[in-house]
Amino acid sequence: MKQEERYSIVTTALTTENAPDQARPDKTDKRQAIIEAARTLFTTEGYETSTIADVARKAGVGVGTVYLYFKNKAELLYAVKGDWEKEFLSYMVTPEIQATPHQQRAYPLIKACFGLCARHTEMVQMMGLQPQEVGDWHDHPAGSVAQAIKAFFDEAAALGIFRPVDTGPAAIIAYGMVEGALKQCFLVEGGKDQERYINTLVDALEHWLVQPTLLTS
Repeated sequence: MKQEERYSIVTTALTTENAPDQARPDKTDKRQAIIEAARTLFTTEGYETSTIADVARKAGVGVGTVYLYFKNKAELLYAVKGDWEKEFLSYMVTPEIQATPHQQRAYPLIKACFGLCARHTEMVQMMGLQPQEVGDWHDHPAGSVAQAIKAFFDEAAALGIFRPVDTGPAAIIAYGMVEGALKQCFLVEGGKDQERYINTLVDALEHWLVQPTLLTS
């Protein structure tokens, strides 16, 4: 399998979420304006106090237009989260990462996650929302990022670099480990000791997934 084919699932995730609207820039622009308005309101006014009407007014569209794209506020919050995920997915397919041996990718990828949180303080605020505040948002699967992680795990396992694990659950578990560490580091500890969390995650993932003969430490 060619290198570009191995990562087709990642690039597809970056482009297909809004594929039906791509031929209609006005629709795409409206949807993005709604997401950006929601991000601003959720992080300045608060998620609970912001209404769909507030988001519509901020985005310069009608309330009905918001409901054309999002069935409720929780789904809108998930779209806000999706913007951050796209940034990480873009990093996963950079030449720098693809040129890095599979067994050595944990550190740069996890460091990128922490860097994303450090750059986007609003992301950290969203991570702190409780399930009772956001309804079914927490019922969504990890989505595109977990699919991309699974594709990476599948490739590494096929090459004999990773141990033969069930890559579907493994991707979800890895995603949850990183998300839990991000919450603890940024929400509880204010972003202190990031490198400590990064190194611990890398150590755990490498010793879990990488073939023992390929471990460097």
